[in-house]
Amino acid sequence: MPASGSGSARGTSGGARQDVLVVMGVFLTLGVLCGLLWSVLVSPAEFTKLASGGAMGENELGKQFGADGWFVVIGFLAALGAGLVLTAWRSRDPLLTSLLLVVGAALAAAVMALVGHWAGPGDPGQALREAEVGAKVPESLDVDSFSIYLSWPFGALVGALFVLLGTNAPRDE
Repeated sequence: MPASGSGSARGTSGGARQDVLVVMGVFLTLGVLCGLLWSVLVSPAEFTKLASGGAMGENELGKQFGADGWFVVIGFLAALGAGLVLTAWRSRDPLLTSLLLVVGAALAAAVMALVGHWAGPGDPGQALREAEVGAKVPESLDVDSFSIYLSWPFGALVGALFVLLGTNAPRDE
């Protein structure tokens, strides 16, 4: 009898290990794909080269806000979808799944920011030094505030909440 008990414990541990790998793998993939999408969708703000450096007008400052907005929208929607699907699929342990969603979503947010930065325009300081006066130089793609990263974990938890509330709803019998 004890042999079967230890076997089931191993099965649970293996299941948890598999959940970690699946959730982290999904979020890592989503982070890369969303970073690439972000770099394609965003029209970065541009500096205008001046004799003394560079300047950015009001319209260009608005584009900075737009880049952050796109990060939030893309990240939230991707995480929402992942939270829905992964919670429905890997729901043996809702607490573990929720914890993995938060960690995976945080990983995806960081990966998205890194990939978007890498795939977007290069260093504007270097480009401004080499540009002619009056030339437009795009700003690099960066996240301006830590709170913007929270769109990923928030989206994942909202998705998980929909699934968990839906599966625990009282049913008429």
